[in-house]
Amino acid sequence: MLRLFKKVKKQKRFRFASISVFLVLILILSLFTPILSFADSWPSCPEAIEAEGAVLLDANSGTVLYAKNEHNKYFPASITKVLTAIVVLENVENLETKISFSSAATKDNLEVNSTVIGAVPGDKLSVRDCLYCLLLHSANDCANALAEYVAGSNAKFAEMMNEKAKEIGCTDSHFTNPSGLNNEEHYTSAMDMAKILQYAIRNPIFLQIDATQAYTHAPISKYPDAEAKENTIYAHHKMMRKSYKEYYEGVFAGKTGYTMLAGNTLLTACKRGDTTLICAILNGHNTQYKDTKKLFDFGFSCFNSYPVEKNDNRLLALENKWNVDGIPLSKALHFTIGSTDQVCLPKEIPFQDVASELSYDLTEEEKEEGKVAKLVYHFEDRTVGTAYIYLEDEESSKDKSSLSQTSLKKEESIPKRISVELKKEEKSTEETVDSSTERQSNAPVIFDKKAGKIIIQKPILNLLKILLALSVLVVLGFIGVYLFQRREELYRARRRKRMLKHTKDLSRDQKARRDLLLEKKRREKKNRN
Repeated sequence: MLRLFKKVKKQKRFRFASISVFLVLILILSLFTPILSFADSWPSCPEAIEAEGAVLLDANSGTVLYAKNEHNKYFPASITKVLTAIVVLENVENLETKISFSSAATKDNLEVNSTVIGAVPGDKLSVRDCLYCLLLHSANDCANALAEYVAGSNAKFAEMMNEKAKEIGCTDSHFTNPSGLNNEEHYTSAMDMAKILQYAIRNPIFLQIDATQAYTHAPISKYPDAEAKENTIYAHHKMMRKSYKEYYEGVFAGKTGYTMLAGNTLLTACKRGDTTLICAILNGHNTQYKDTKKLFDFGFSCFNSYPVEKNDNRLLALENKWNVDGIPLSKALHFTIGSTDQVCLPKEIPFQDVASELSYDLTEEEKEEGKVAKLVYHFEDRTVGTAYIYLEDEESSKDKSSLSQTSLKKEESIPKRISVELKKEEKSTEETVDSSTERQSNAPVIFDKKAGKIIIQKPILNLLKILLALSVLVVLGFIGVYLFQRREELYRARRRKRMLKHTKDLSRDQKARRDLLLEKKRREKKNRN
């Protein structure tokens, strides 16, 4: 019985210890789960995107912030015209050149109810007028006329479009016409269209045209009066026009599209501060504007863009390679980083957490542009930016003033609305830089003046979580030891009580037997007498 009692006692102790260890492990996992998940800190869009294909891209770094079926092939509809405009702009020197509308442009290569300006064979408009009608009014007859002028036919122009798309970096697209009309061999992906708009907004003339809200083109046969109101066309993109409820502050370029097969398609570019985002929506179902707004809200609230030249000191390390004992090998040479090169990161991630890789592997075309190396930035398993390093000599530095004047002339070609916004953003950029600089400082705890809140740096935050977890474990350990000791004391008290009871029972039985024995002896003695 004693062995059985000891065996049962050991089993109870083992069961209690197992349960205690299990509870402690659960607590450890629950405490460390935020730390483990913090390492995978790339935000996800909190709202569902209803379109079949969607991409949100940071324009300056090329970082993909959101993607849904990004490489699936869909019909693009009229957002094709963004690529059409780029091919035309890069192959026509004089935009005032008059082009004639042919029968093929106005009749043969059009679908029923196709969007047009109503030109007839023999009408003439300048290339500039046709580009405005192409991007603002989505005129398919103008798309055909431009294609015929540049390449001779739609088929040859489509070959130029495919070559340009490949040059831009598109891998899922094939184009057969300049307008986006339905064709089984005319398809693209959300990723490719985002890249195309990313490339297009670098062209100042494209920006000037695409940002215009209303434009009056030269008269045509349908509207012979030069002052006729019918000659005025309006932008179709509702997020660019304040008169629509879909208006979104910062949107400066984009293109709409729709066919029965393609559904609603939409390309949009939006700039706030140092961040320029591009959204591509394919095969939407009357939710293209709502989906775009969701993605822009997500992108601007969760990500920051950091200019590389203000945040990376790797350039100094590169220049040191050209020094011997601190003496420069050539006083006429120094390095610069592209002023528009940026890195895009989640807002809680400082620039110092990014890994960079210096590479001298450049194409011949990049070398001809004066690039001598490039920095590729990685965060976790993502590429979040690329910066090119340029080698400058004294002559190029002397030409900086002339280059700046050229850039000013280019700015003059940008619409006034964009210029005003850019000036406003330049003023706010200084505040953004100040707050981002504070966020990137080495101080463990900093105060963001703009946000009005205290920010704890990531390493300190992780350390605090670990210390909290350890302190909880220590407390639980003391509680476990205390409970175990109390349990042992309870068991000892119970055993003592049982033993006392057993002893009392034994003494009671012995006394009873002794009394019986004495009574028996008295009776025997009495009988003998």
